[in-house]
Amino acid sequence: MFFLTRTATSILTAKYDSGAMIVGAVGDVHGKKFLDILKAQKRMEHLDLLLLAGDLTDSNNLEEFELVVDELKRLTDAQMIGVFGNEEYDGSHPEYKKKTEITFLDDEEMTVERDGMNIKIVGTTGSLDRPTWWQRTNLPDIWRRYQLRIERITQLLYKGDADVLVLLAHYTLTYKTLVGEKEDRYSEMGSNRFESIILERSPDIVIHAHAHAGTRTAVITKEQRSLEDFGKETRKIAVFNVSLPLTKTVTCLDVRKEGEGLHIRETECD
Repeated sequence: MFFLTRTATSILTAKYDSGAMIVGAVGDVHGKKFLDILKAQKRMEHLDLLLLAGDLTDSNNLEEFELVVDELKRLTDAQMIGVFGNEEYDGSHPEYKKKTEITFLDDEEMTVERDGMNIKIVGTTGSLDRPTWWQRTNLPDIWRRYQLRIERITQLLYKGDADVLVLLAHYTLTYKTLVGEKEDRYSEMGSNRFESIILERSPDIVIHAHAHAGTRTAVITKEQRSLEDFGKETRKIAVFNVSLPLTKTVTCLDVRKEGEGLHIRETECD
């Protein structure tokens, strides 16, 4: 059982509880490669919102992308909000947007209202601490693009008047969820630089994919670095890796306001 408590927020595994808002999340379907896992999923009747963490297709295959979207529509009638993965090539992003009702966030944010709660979602492909060999060879400005992306997300990631703040990405947002992958590949699978941003901005839900053999959940904790820090409440933020080859299912979260606090529980999707 996964359990975490933090100021005004708790996250734990639980059964579905009626009256709550249910948020689903999944990534790394990779077209036909893992489509059968989705096909084995029961219809998610209670889902209010589905977040898609990129790589719905493989090698920029638009036909397989449409197959995946059709299967997602079979599973739920919920609104879908997503980000692009590295398999959805930059030059084809407009085509993906035209082919589906999915709202794609490309270093952007949007707020949706469900069950009396305003949910702000900040979406990005994410950044790598070290671009891949292909990126270094073919995209001469990639280092700067990744740096600008981090700066952009830092600007967008604030709660404002929202009840729930979500950070949704494709690449991993911490090395903690990469445990299980080859360690020498960590820097080319995500960026540890997002950890400090997450701790500073304190999103309520952090979601990514990309790490097929990584760790499903991890907790980012602010370290006590001085005498003044001792005795203070430690800040803890949960990160969910929703890579389908790892989870073998859509990840679902039961989100609700209770009094002054916000409670988030991992739950069954059906």
